[in-house]
Amino acid sequence: MPDINDFLNALKEDLLNFAEINLKEYKNELLKDGNEFAIKAKKDIERWGQQLLSGKLSKKDFEFLVKGKKDLAEMEALKQAGLTKIRIAKIKDGLIGVVINSALKTFL
Repeated sequence: MPDINDFLNALKEDLLNFAEINLKEYKNELLKDGNEFAIKAKKDIERWGQQLLSGKLSKKDFEFLVKGKKDLAEMEALKQAGLTKIRIAKIKDGLIGVVINSALKTFL
């Protein structure tokens, strides 16, 4: 049965791939911000992942709940690197997508 550590391992790999493709020059900042988001949302993602696994939560509901945590992704490292708010918002959307995909890959 998958657990939160399986999710975190998948997320690290997926974040690295996302950073390499989309933001190579700020890869370290993206990885730092992504990991901080995962730590803040860890308990909720674990609970929702187990509910998804048991069939108590649909894939669509899971995605909705994770997207609701978007404000936890503060992206401080990217802000300090000087990225614009618009670019950070797009990266944040991508980050949430990576989190959702990593979780679905782990828990389904």
